Amino acid sequence: MSSPTNTNQKVYGYTDRLSARPGEQLTLHVSCEAADSYAASVVQLHHGFDGSAGPGFQETVLTTRVDGTYPGQHYECRPGSFVEVNDPDRVLTDPVGFEVRAAIFPTLPRDDRSGTLGAYRISHSSVAFHGEHQTVLGTWDAATSTGWALTLEDGRPTFVWSESGRSRTVQLDTALTAHHWYELLLQVPAGDGEVTLTCNPLKHAMDLVAPAAARLTPESAGVRTEGRLKASDMPFRIGALAARSDSRLVATSAFNGKIGGVQIQKRVSDGLESVARWHFGRSERPDGLLLSEVVDDSPNGLDGRCVNGPVRGVTGPTFQGLVEDFRVAPDEYDAIHFHDDDIADADWPVALTFDVPEDLASGVYAFRLTADGRDHHVPFFVGPGQRARDVAVLFPTGTYLAYANDRIAFEADSMEMLLGHTPIVHSGDLDLQDHPEFGRSCYEIHNDGSGVIFSTARRPLITMQPRYRASFMSEGPWGLPADLCIAHWLDEAGCEFDALTDETLDIEGYDLISRYRVIITGSHPEYMTRAELDALAEFTAAGGRLMYLGGNGFYATTSYDPENRHVVEVRRADGGTRPHQSPFAERRHTTSGESAGLWRNKGKAPERLVGVGMSAQGFDRCTHYQRLEDSFDARAAFIFEGIGATELLGDFGIIGGGAAGSEIDLYNPSLGTPPDTLVLATSGPLSDNYLLVAEELYEQLPGLGGTEQPSVRSDVVYAALDGGGGFFSVGSIAWTGSLSHNEYENNIARLTTNVLRRFRDAEPLK
Repeated sequence: MSSPTNTNQKVYGYTDRLSARPGEQLTLHVSCEAADSYAASVVQLHHGFDGSAGPGFQETVLTTRVDGTYPGQHYECRPGSFVEVNDPDRVLTDPVGFEVRAAIFPTLPRDDRSGTLGAYRISHSSVAFHGEHQTVLGTWDAATSTGWALTLEDGRPTFVWSESGRSRTVQLDTALTAHHWYELLLQVPAGDGEVTLTCNPLKHAMDLVAPAAARLTPESAGVRTEGRLKASDMPFRIGALAARSDSRLVATSAFNGKIGGVQIQKRVSDGLESVARWHFGRSERPDGLLLSEVVDDSPNGLDGRCVNGPVRGVTGPTFQGLVEDFRVAPDEYDAIHFHDDDIADADWPVALTFDVPEDLASGVYAFRLTADGRDHHVPFFVGPGQRARDVAVLFPTGTYLAYANDRIAFEADSMEMLLGHTPIVHSGDLDLQDHPEFGRSCYEIHNDGSGVIFSTARRPLITMQPRYRASFMSEGPWGLPADLCIAHWLDEAGCEFDALTDETLDIEGYDLISRYRVIITGSHPEYMTRAELDALAEFTAAGGRLMYLGGNGFYATTSYDPENRHVVEVRRADGGTRPHQSPFAERRHTTSGESAGLWRNKGKAPERLVGVGMSAQGFDRCTHYQRLEDSFDARAAFIFEGIGATELLGDFGIIGGGAAGSEIDLYNPSLGTPPDTLVLATSGPLSDNYLLVAEELYEQLPGLGGTEQPSVRSDVVYAALDGGGGFFSVGSIAWTGSLSHNEYENNIARLTTNVLRRFRDAEPLK
């Protein structure tokens, strides 16, 4: 796919994390394109969507020490994951006498993908190679033709080294076949002699006869060496090489596929001694999690560190097909899956630091960067300070990251059928098409066809721009811009609130929210951790009130890297509505040990927490609600004060034209909706673009669309719980887009404000 050229954007940035408290410090990282300078300021965000139907874009400029003009500098954003080995004594610099073994499972050995696997490709050009090249391991420096490396060149195993001032290679004739395990054996003589490279197809428990059936046979090649190797200054890496860019070392010649069983031995007088043996399935952590650190089992202690988020907890060449937890059988998980488009940190230098003032009110803020008259916002959240408030908004930053920089409307198959309309291109989409190096969302696939499971805050997040409009929506905001509708409604209602985030709640749990009387969710709190769900359940059980103002919430298992909190992990199991799924035995989160999948399948259905759960999604149009019998129950009288008995609720709004739609939830006692829950309203007509969710299907049957299937609906529910707490749930992403209609003079805003007023009252709910 060719990328359109967008010359509008001149400056991009990101922060080291998405939230900070007063008194803490944030770092801002900035790169300019064809701009000599940029202006920076701090703004408070009030409303994002800038369409004429709503309040428009609103921000307040603050006076801070950040204010000023800064010199512009362009920094490359280079994806590609790898392991970098700590080798202070330069043990791995000279391969003379080495015997190197590595098992590899290439997933894209010759870049022979069909166009459906990926719409863009990151280029990792290197002048010392010819054609498509990927690195298994080594220190080769392409700029100086020094060092050595074991690579694939156009799919063919290759050893390259520097000898007597020139580069030399030994290469096998046959290109490797994708999705097969091979063992590469490199033998370098201790003096004059022959360098040999051998490739052996591997049989394993899951693939006993495939190598023979595919005519995969061993192959070997050799070439005589006489000179001395010239070492490079580059670090030893597995999965990529190092290249210099604006004084940094970035990834180049990145590998696509799995690498495991890596060991290096050296010939000595009485045989072979171990130089390094990296075990990718073993962890030295007490919890057994596989994070960034890579263990070397040799006496040399050449431990490594994963960079840019390669996937661990994947099956290796000795996998037996019986165990699905990497902690139980680490030897069977001695592998890492690398991708040339992985990114965990853009690694731009710090442009400026911001000390969050002690007296800065909690809320949603942004660094506003301006270059050549164009603005770029870098949002962040300021958490609670010392001043006590009784209301908090839980901004679903886990969902923001899962969707971050998604291009699914352009790159996924059959998107027009899913959406019910042609995707609408906005300026942010052009930025994403122009900058594939900013990385993918967890809704997409890598260049090699495997699903993306990691997302990070340390890169420009185009989809978190306050004015951003998702191309898959027929109209209206999505993500943070949709949740700014809640912030603006609270401003208009005169209700001060604290801004909380998913990652903060995951760390601090119930202690973070115990001080509040009311917690309000964002419009789409889909990706939450176990710790968050437990904290919210404890909150309502202890008398707290939860207002779920969204749809498809509390849905999928999510984890944060405990050592790199800016990274979120989402693996997909074989159930539920999903964009892709992980293979069997690779569905265990390496950052938490959680098994992937829907919370409902692990005893934590959202119905148990908020009374409703995911029923359908559709992106053509939204609809209204109509009151049900329970809405006239005396217990719900406060909710409908000032609202007529026959009024249609929310037949308006900036998201699809109604309050009910996009992604919706229904009341479902069979999944744990509390027995005294009142079903106050249900959605009006929905189109057949809304289909019953996959987790409710056991057979493929007709009649699953919105015009025929009674379960394709959104329900508004309310329940008072023992202890004086309770919940109010709207079961619709589109709800927030109806709040501002007619300058907040409408029944959705009135109803929601009625609930907020009563929930803030200390009197126990009944």
